[in-house]
Order: sequence, then structure tokens, then C-alpha cells
Amino acid sequence: MRGSDAARLARILARLGSDYDGERASAALAADRLMKRLGVSWEELLTMAEEAGRKPGPPPPDLLDAAQSRLRQCQRENADLQRQLTRLKQRLEVLKPRPAPPEEE
Repeated sequence: MRGSDAARLARILARLGSDYDGERASAALAADRLMKRLGVSWEELLTMAEEAGRKPGPPPPDLLDAAQSRLRQCQRENADLQRQLTRLKQRLEVLKPRPAPPEEE
């Protein structure tokens, strides 16, 4: 269910607390029509709400292992790039022209 549909259903269901019988009946009918239009049963809606309210648990072990493996790979690549950078800086220092010594008078 999209957020806009959920917001609309919430507005409709809020009218179920009305003091007027007609407004309550109208809200119930509107809610039922909306659910039919969406192709969702009330049981499915409650199941969705229950699942949405659960806190996600830890990722499955295979995903955690994959993430740790990728992290190690990135760390190795980073170390290799740092070494390459150091070597390039050293080569630039060697190639850098040295200033001429000051001329004596």
C-alpha cells in the first residue's frame, strides 16, 4: 500500500469516532470501498501493519560475511593505493629540479 493510500485510509478511519451515525456509516463504507479498490483484505492490511511495526533483526549471516569480506577488500585496495601514492611522491621528488646554488661574488 502506498503512503498516500495509507494516509487516505487513516483519514477515513478517523471518522469512525464521529458522534453522528451517518458519518460513521459513510466512513465504514468509504474504507471498505478503498480496500476493495486496492485489492487488499483487512487481514492483509493488519498483517502489513504488524510486519511494518517490527524492528528489523540482524542481517542474515551470509550477508554479514559478504559485507565484512567487501570491507576487507576495500581496506586492501586502500592500502595499495596509499603505497602507490607514496611511490609517486618519491618519484616526483627525484624529478623535481633542485634550485641552483647561489652565485658567489
